[in-house]
Amino acid sequence: MVERYFEKFPITSYSNTNVVDITKRSTLLNLVYNNPYAFYPYEITSNERADQLSYRYYDDQYKSWILYFSNRIVDPYYEWYLHDSEFNAFIISKYGSFENSVEKIKYYLNNWVGQENIAPNYYNALPPNLKKYWEPVYNNYSIISYKRSEYDWIVNTNKIVSYNTYTSNTVTTFNPNFIKDEICKVYFTDATAQGQLLSFSNTSLQLQHVSGEYVYYNSGYIVGTESGSNVTFNTASLVIKNIPDEELIYWSPVTYYEYEMKKNEYNKTLRVIDKVYTQKLSDNLKTTMNE
Repeated sequence: MVERYFEKFPITSYSNTNVVDITKRSTLLNLVYNNPYAFYPYEITSNERADQLSYRYYDDQYKSWILYFSNRIVDPYYEWYLHDSEFNAFIISKYGSFENSVEKIKYYLNNWVGQENIAPNYYNALPPNLKKYWEPVYNNYSIISYKRSEYDWIVNTNKIVSYNTYTSNTVTTFNPNFIKDEICKVYFTDATAQGQLLSFSNTSLQLQHVSGEYVYYNSGYIVGTESGSNVTFNTASLVIKNIPDEELIYWSPVTYYEYEMKKNEYNKTLRVIDKVYTQKLSDNLKTTMNE
């Protein structure tokens, strides 16, 4: 008999509309996830859909709900592994262009992967605040070198800078076409900087993920690269610095493209529930829904 997932869920009212109450899935999720022996890993092949895998393994295309269920997939399209053309279309749809996704920064990550070890005398000469990035490598009981600490530390941004647009004679009115998170270029007389728009008001504009000479001179102007909007400012001040200048070499920016690519590669590996449990799972789902 065809097993249709959402037919088993109760109907509830939301905003004066009858909808399927998918919140009931959490009870059964806890029951299933407590049994690690019910799963085995599976890597999706290129262009493989959930219904195809379900038909091949469970002999029923409609049991694709089990794949979604066991991998906590809510959005069957964007949380399923996307092959190259689908992934690129998703990137353009979400970020406006491929260029935006590879230029805009999502966060900063401790860049320990692939770094070379250093000698003990080099480590001993480091300032105390930099030693946290290293840990000893032993040969028996002797330290022979130091390697980068293998921690995926993340910070939301390297720094936030505020640019004051208020003057005693007038208050700058921002062009409404400024776009949140767009890349903005900061121009001084003899220096430039770049950041992503965090927030703005009639009196100030704040940028994050800032690079370059961001407070080189007091006055200048800012241009949004997507909106084309611009504004002048008379002072610039550092609001937050999460990564001190001397520690910048230990951090790397992670772009939106890299972030989405990592998520997509993670989606490539599934936890597949062994077929011997499928009937029990279906029966438990019905029972849970009735309760």
